Amino acid sequence: MTRKKDTAIFDEKLKTNDEAPLKGKTKSNSNGSKKKVASSPKIKELEKKLVELEKERDELKDSVLRKAAEFDNFKRRMENEQIQLYANANADLITEMLPVFDDLQRSIHAAREKEDFGGLLNGVELITKNFLKVFEKRGVAAIKSIGEEFNPEHHEALMQVESDKHSSGVVVDEHLKGYTMNGKVLRHSQVLVSK
Repeated sequence: MTRKKDTAIFDEKLKTNDEAPLKGKTKSNSNGSKKKVASSPKIKELEKKLVELEKERDELKDSVLRKAAEFDNFKRRMENEQIQLYANANADLITEMLPVFDDLQRSIHAAREKEDFGGLLNGVELITKNFLKVFEKRGVAAIKSIGEEFNPEHHEALMQVESDKHSSGVVVDEHLKGYTMNGKVLRHSQVLVSK
């Protein structure tokens, strides 16, 4: 009961405080009732400041939305350019490899027609040289292995073997040649290492 009484007193004080600064002009609402409007210069200044802040907020929001859209467009454009770059790089490599492939087909055709296996060997050697030229142009190099100290960054040891000619940890044979491209290992050399 006391609580209801306290609430009623509080509501009355609130109503009195709300109406106190609103002395001055009256303004009609859409439903026809009259409402007091404050004519204080401070309130007008605050209302003006509020309008300016709302305008600034809207401009910033618009700017952020524009920047987000620009970033999405940039990201999409970069992805498309990267896809195009890979496609062009592959096309360039294939174009360089086509003459080597043509040589290989000519060698096979000559071996079948003439049964000249010496000519076939010469043709395959020529093709190998052409492959190496293309590799060299692209920055691909063979990893030196036989007689070199075993290096786990370049070599993959298949097994260790006894060797009288080499000290321990030296590559004595190569099962599969390894390659680097611009210093990065494409494939490790598979090797046999002395123990």
